Amino acid sequence: MKKKKRAGINCLVPFLFAVYMVLLVWIILFKLQLSIHDLDTVRNINLIPFHYENEIGMNFHLKEVLENIGIFIPFGIYLCMFRHESNFKRKFILILSTSLILEIFQYILAVGGTDITDLITNTCGGMIGIGLYWSAAKIFRGKKRADTVITVVAAIVTAVVVGGVSVLLISN
Repeated sequence: MKKKKRAGINCLVPFLFAVYMVLLVWIILFKLQLSIHDLDTVRNINLIPFHYENEIGMNFHLKEVLENIGIFIPFGIYLCMFRHESNFKRKFILILSTSLILEIFQYILAVGGTDITDLITNTCGGMIGIGLYWSAAKIFRGKKRADTVITVVAAIVTAVVVGGVSVLLISN
């Protein structure tokens, strides 16, 4: 029975990760829009960390930084669940590369500003995710137990997010 339960969890994690990646790309590249025609055409590059052309206010910029960190935390967690044996440096490079690819695509598609701040904060979010996973592994006394708990929580969060997004899409 334990092997069947473990097999179910092992199948669920890639599915949850795929849903997460679709949402990540939709949020970063398509700004939650259903049509590419609804996107603003923006193509600029900011290579100065935490420098903002438009001084909208510190609360807006802080919110954007925290959102960027938050959206990449699951990436670091999933990375640990898939790659238990990988070292920290490889995980760091994979998180950085993923963020860089998304930033480059924003520039190529002209759907957002390519910003070094986003690269830094996205990478920090992924690193926080790794730290949270390692903490969970210690708290739950092992990676298998941590994986089980994280998978259950991720499934619930994914269902709530997908349900919420569905309601928003249907109502608009």
